[in-house]
Amino acid sequence: MKTLFASGAALLASLVAGAPALADCFAIPGEAGAQPTVIEGFTVREATARPGPLHLPPLPEGTGAILCDRDTIVPDRNDFKVLLAGLPLMIRAGTQEEPTVLSMGIQDGDYAISVLMGSITDSERGAIIATVESFDDGIDALERWMEENPQ
Repeated sequence: MKTLFASGAALLASLVAGAPALADCFAIPGEAGAQPTVIEGFTVREATARPGPLHLPPLPEGTGAILCDRDTIVPDRNDFKVLLAGLPLMIRAGTQEEPTVLSMGIQDGDYAISVLMGSITDSERGAIIATVESFDDGIDALERWMEENPQ
């Protein structure tokens, strides 16, 4: 897949800014005016590190994305599993007063990446692109795993 990179504000930015602090991951509603919900006991990092496809926990009806708080805005190498599960992934890093939020999804068969809030450095941008470009290798490995471990 090709990587598309854009920056700027988006409608979800107000939801992301309103998400409570000090939790691992949130279900972000797909409709305006609804509040994010903490996904108790679930972190994307732990769930995607397990072999095989991602098994999402029960999410509120109408969930449009998952938002995770992390130390860095740079995605993990297994974050592609969230996208394959059909949801965009947003990563929030920085301080509560000045967060940076990265959104990743799949649009028209390509990875779509946007900075919804804050800004990123050239170094972070390069690391984000390198990680996302490695997603295809991860997808290939996941497909091999699934062939070797039929459900």
